[in-house]
Amino acid sequence: MSDEQQRFGDGQDDYLKGARKAAEAARKAGTASAKAAGAAAGEATANAAAATVQAGVQGGKAAAEIATGTAAGGPWGAILSAAWSLRHTLFKILIFICLFLLLIIVGVVSLPSIVFNNIFHTDPSSVDPNAPTSVTASFDDASGVVSDCIQNGYDMALARVEQIITEGGYDYDLSMDALVNNGLISTDYDTCYTLAAYSASMQQRGTTKADMKAKLDAVAGQMFAVTYEVKETTKTVQPEVAEGEEPGEPEEVIVQYVVCTIHPFDQSVILTAFGIDTSAQYDQFGITYGEAIINMSNALKMTMYGTLSNGSVPPITDAELNAFLNSLTCSGTRKELMRAALSLVGRVPYFWGGKSAPGWNEAWNTPRLVTSAGSSSTGTIRPYGLDCSGFTQWVYQTALGVTLYDGTWNQWDATFAITEDELLPGDLGFMAAPGTVPVNHVLLYAGKDADGKQLWVHCTSGSGVVLNSPTYVTQFRRRKDIDLEADFMPAPIEQGVNDG
Repeated sequence: MSDEQQRFGDGQDDYLKGARKAAEAARKAGTASAKAAGAAAGEATANAAAATVQAGVQGGKAAAEIATGTAAGGPWGAILSAAWSLRHTLFKILIFICLFLLLIIVGVVSLPSIVFNNIFHTDPSSVDPNAPTSVTASFDDASGVVSDCIQNGYDMALARVEQIITEGGYDYDLSMDALVNNGLISTDYDTCYTLAAYSASMQQRGTTKADMKAKLDAVAGQMFAVTYEVKETTKTVQPEVAEGEEPGEPEEVIVQYVVCTIHPFDQSVILTAFGIDTSAQYDQFGITYGEAIINMSNALKMTMYGTLSNGSVPPITDAELNAFLNSLTCSGTRKELMRAALSLVGRVPYFWGGKSAPGWNEAWNTPRLVTSAGSSSTGTIRPYGLDCSGFTQWVYQTALGVTLYDGTWNQWDATFAITEDELLPGDLGFMAAPGTVPVNHVLLYAGKDADGKQLWVHCTSGSGVVLNSPTYVTQFRRRKDIDLEADFMPAPIEQGVNDG
């Protein structure tokens, strides 16, 4: 299995182990102290939430940064720098222990209460005695509620398609074959953002899974928009005959069918469900609700994943995706490859050895142990996603039902060389010929931007699936034995998980 070289710091810290230590320290500090710290932290909490949690889980490395006043910056940095200048080492140690615990406590009250209240009891009135009390189990439990609600919304969209076909009297088989299911390809929701949004909407008080589920289910019908267009075609049918009569000749008849489109998940529905105005003032920290949600979401990602890569790249919206596809001058088949590829931008993280069956994978963005050898991240917990060859394989399987095979070596063998001038959307680029570099990287060509720069969509370490203009692509290849210039014919899509 070949993939992109890891660039920085992967696998150096056990983030979940550190988070458990932070949780234990905060629990000992007491709920009252946590509330007081949250109220006193104010602006510093808002500015340093993610850095605070990272400091809590990285231990000694973060403490060294804090000693120079650079970890959190602002007032925290000034206080810590002043403490470091004290004469007596004992005073330094005591002050740093107190401040370190304070930073952890501030981080606790900056984390979504729907996940952490049962662990830290910051709101005793809404503690669920039957809920999990470990970080990972509590996160998985809350994430499962979100996933079930989104699935409910998707099922309602499918039911709406059936309703449109039935009520209009359209040909069922033709209509279902023509269905454009962008909801399955692009399940555009961020679990951490959703949990943070709900917790912020409740001011971190009285949060329960039942209440969150009820509010999400109330807007399930708005999660995946369904549009349709009526079309006509000819169809060969066998005329009906009475019993005992000879069957007649097949007839050509004109039938109507409907092309339904299930659009990707609408992220704004999350704000609607919880009644959030992102520009309104969030009283706890003197910032807006939008800022508070991002801070909480990032703090949760740092605690669970040790990285902000999940969500650090803005997803491409449905409108932006369609506009991009309309700007391409290529075949329908190549456009469909681009539709599938761009649907994952900003939504799926990089995961060494990550592979997946066609369609959206519910395991993406959930914590998982890296088991594939050959990376500094091996043996650590990361948000599950794809590696570079896993991404290109997923795109071809999802869009066309065609395999590229696993690994950059096999994908090289499944393609033939073309010149740079021959590149068309959906063609492959490689950082180098296999065997000439320790770790290779494969990308999908997406066209050129307004300035004439090449655009590539690929899954890169640190960022996940991105659309950008890397300069290290030296080899250009095209898939063998398939006609990429043909009109697009939909391929069946199946959901599933294929561990890499």
